[in-house]
Amino acid sequence: MKRETTTMPTSLEDFQRQFMEAVLGQDDSILKDIKPSSKEKRETLLNVYQHAYGARLEEFLGNDYPLSLAYTGEELFSALCTAYASAHPSDNPNARWYGRHFPGFLQAHPSHASNPEIAELASLEQALNNAFDAKDEPPLTLVALTLIAPDEWGELTFKPHPSTCRLTHNTNAAEIWAALSKEQTPPGAMNLENPGELIIWRGEKRARYRPMAYDEAMIWDQAMKGANFAALCEMLGTYWPEEEAPLKAAGYLQAWIGSEFLIQT
Repeated sequence: MKRETTTMPTSLEDFQRQFMEAVLGQDDSILKDIKPSSKEKRETLLNVYQHAYGARLEEFLGNDYPLSLAYTGEELFSALCTAYASAHPSDNPNARWYGRHFPGFLQAHPSHASNPEIAELASLEQALNNAFDAKDEPPLTLVALTLIAPDEWGELTFKPHPSTCRLTHNTNAAEIWAALSKEQTPPGAMNLENPGELIIWRGEKRARYRPMAYDEAMIWDQAMKGANFAALCEMLGTYWPEEEAPLKAAGYLQAWIGSEFLIQT
């Protein structure tokens, strides 16, 4: 009887690299180094690892994007997970970060043209996850503002809490998320007549979001770029009578502080 021989890779590092390439489905050349069992072919044995690895990655995405999974259904979500694994192989030992590119991947996926709400739903889930995990910082308080001299208010600038995130949606993805989070049937997907502005943050130990009026979203975005309070009032003057703009800006600032969107600088 002729005895089957195998040729092992020259080093453990080479073997590990070849095995990972085989698991990722990129190269099956390691098959020659796998000894078949009395019950299964070597291809079957390798496939066990390939399937287990892919299933584990899909599980990570399902844990991070459970409502996206619920919305798309298991079959489509699984197909998207497989395509994502090919486009973005795992590159971090912490599974928490495996799906960090998923919303962007969905936005570039061919299905985005007909189902843009999927990527926006995933982006909202990601922002809420990040808000929950964000580090703590002392929030800016109204008491701190009372210590600022009136003639210095115009130069005030603001810094966001690490948990805050701004999103602009062109679909009703937020309404879909709200329904799914309550285990209700989501509304049909639709494109919005005007973009929906959202802010996501962590409040009272929960990740949450709320819509923003267009003018509030505009000055928030500019404030986060460094615009001072005087400039924000001037910007609001394009939406409101000049005498009302400072009061409007002060009202928005009070709401931001009350929700702990800002930190002390």
